[in-house]
Amino acid sequence: MTSIARWAAWCVAGPMMMLACAPTAPTPSPTPSPVVVAPTPAAPVASNRVLLPRTQPRTNWTVSAVTRLKVSGAAMPQGVSDEQRIDTRALVSMSFDRSVTGALRGSGQVDSFTVRSSIAESARQLAATAAAPARPSLLLIDALIDSTNLRIVTRPPLANECDRPEVSAMQLARELLVRIPDGVVEGDQWRDSTVTLVCRNGVPLTVYTSTRSTLAKLSRETLVVNREINTTLGGKGGTAFRAFELVGTGTGSQRVEIAAATGILEKLQGTSTLTMQVVERIPPGTPRSQQVVQRLEIRAERVR
Repeated sequence: MTSIARWAAWCVAGPMMMLACAPTAPTPSPTPSPVVVAPTPAAPVASNRVLLPRTQPRTNWTVSAVTRLKVSGAAMPQGVSDEQRIDTRALVSMSFDRSVTGALRGSGQVDSFTVRSSIAESARQLAATAAAPARPSLLLIDALIDSTNLRIVTRPPLANECDRPEVSAMQLARELLVRIPDGVVEGDQWRDSTVTLVCRNGVPLTVYTSTRSTLAKLSRETLVVNREINTTLGGKGGTAFRAFELVGTGTGSQRVEIAAATGILEKLQGTSTLTMQVVERIPPGTPRSQQVVQRLEIRAERVR
């Protein structure tokens, strides 16, 4: 059998052999496997809850306040207007330790404290009348704030805080104490209720303050806290021959900016109005009463 005959015989042996004997098809080029692109890792999502550092380094602020007083209901001494403006300003420096509840315990100083008081006899003299700035004073202070307590004292403590100029200086530092608890998110609210003992014009006063704070903004850089403040106060003092009774209520608001990374107060702006009724009793005469309206503008800004 010739080689051609043998080839033909193999090719008719059956379907399987036909497949085997068919001319070989060209091998197709391999199809490349699709490239699998690994997913890009998601960027870490910043926490949407407040978590401030446990310590705050020594920081400086300028704090200033403008207080306007309006007295009505009784005759003023001759030559004294029923309106008065008082400007106070100081450089405050403090450092703090912070707890998970936002409570602050700190120490520092109030420096370069000045007071300017404008008492006018008439509208014409209002702009021209100004007392010379008070001598700047340096006070060492300790500070504490939690949900039920707010206190600033001097080192060493004053034996008597009644009508002392140091109290006005400490009041400026007091505005820097803002409690922000850990874990709050944007829109959350929290409350502080404090009781403070003060003394004005020889009358010891108990001041009740309720503060409702709202976390209005939370970003990587800044926390914005809006505060609504309600105040009531009352007290009695004097002698059997001349007694005083004072009661008052007030409201206020503040906007506070806090650095998210450090917990340091960057800026504060606020206004408040306090209305007080003062009753003076001199037996056997008829009691005399006055109304005092106090309007306050407060500003604080970090010094870098």
